[in-house]
Amino acid sequence: VDDEESPRAYMTMILRDMGIREIATAADGREAMALFDGKENGFDLIICDWKMPRMSGMDFLKQVRSVRPEQPFLMVTALATLISVEEAMQHDVNAYIAKPFPPEQLEEKVMVLISR
Repeated sequence: VDDEESPRAYMTMILRDMGIREIATAADGREAMALFDGKENGFDLIICDWKMPRMSGMDFLKQVRSVRPEQPFLMVTALATLISVEEAMQHDVNAYIAKPFPPEQLEEKVMVLISR
């Protein structure tokens, strides 16, 4: 989930290179919630940008946690400050990654989260 096309395409490319074939994308939290709603058990991992219009990644995380507390969730942010990381941890984000990131860093986070 990312409001910018370029990061969505970049992450999709990395995931495909890892051999992941079923990838759903969304341009914001509302669009992502529409995909998630009713298919709560259909996602192995959610990768979501923090700052987006209409519904932020944090608001999306809160809604996901209300229906599926154990859902693996990776927050992506350009603002990896201590305060933002603490806020994400308060809402049980599983991991975070700061933009920009190399493919290997995303691969490592994904492998850790889907291996749980």
